[in-house]
Amino acid sequence: MVVAHRAMRDQMFRKTMSTSDAITLFDAGAGQSQGGRKYQEDRCAVIFPNQFPSNMKDNVAFFAIYDGHGSGLVSEHVHKSLHHLLGQRPEFEQDDWAAAIKAALAEEDSILLDRFEHESAEPAISGSTVAMCCLNLTKGELMVSNLGDSHVILAERDRKTEHPYHIRRLTEAHKPSTPSEKTRIEQAGGVVNNRSGTERLGSLNMSRALGDLQYKNPVNTLENSMPDPASSATSRSESRGNFLSNDPYTSRRTLHTDRRYLLLVVSDGVTDRVDDTNLVQH
Repeated sequence: MVVAHRAMRDQMFRKTMSTSDAITLFDAGAGQSQGGRKYQEDRCAVIFPNQFPSNMKDNVAFFAIYDGHGSGLVSEHVHKSLHHLLGQRPEFEQDDWAAAIKAALAEEDSILLDRFEHESAEPAISGSTVAMCCLNLTKGELMVSNLGDSHVILAERDRKTEHPYHIRRLTEAHKPSTPSEKTRIEQAGGVVNNRSGTERLGSLNMSRALGDLQYKNPVNTLENSMPDPASSATSRSESRGNFLSNDPYTSRRTLHTDRRYLLLVVSDGVTDRVDDTNLVQH
């Protein structure tokens, strides 16, 4: 699926090709492969500056991957709403993007909790990773954030050969096997189990995500709220906090006007099979 259609790109270029912009976005696109599963639970977002819902005067583009699990409910909702929640945060207009992202993710979980309480139990068992980029073309700044094991990779291109170099991953994997994450889970009252050789929080092999409300307050304090007893992370009497966190990793950096960059946002279905260098070179 290619989403960077020519007409859309032309609109984008008219808005972003400005002497006031520090950097120029030349092209953007997205693709996906369903693999052997019956349903595609992953979603993506490619939002050009003329589509980004913010009152900022700066030209901002937004790119994200949402790797769904349990069902496609959370990833479908997030890919439609998160950039709106982010663009409308007062912290975003105040240039505190890290605070804006954290608040937008928390607000998304609050919306899912409201759905759980009034419509359906599905948000308790459906979840999604997040890997997102906010690219301020006017200022030449890149803000990256993630939950779970989806990632953002940045490379520079040699101006003469176009060969990519200085390839680096800008995100962190959130896994129950990571000592700091395991400690956080246990301090919240959760338990990390080894299932089939993989450290897991209940049935999940990640420690941070949106949705999956069965592992978060207040749902993890309710009796009979876990649809799968085998996935129970702890007893209700021991529950004290969020076993699964929605607190993201974020980083911010300046992009230089005289350099060319390649930015990739990918799920673990890609990075588990191809290393970052080969992925960028491909």
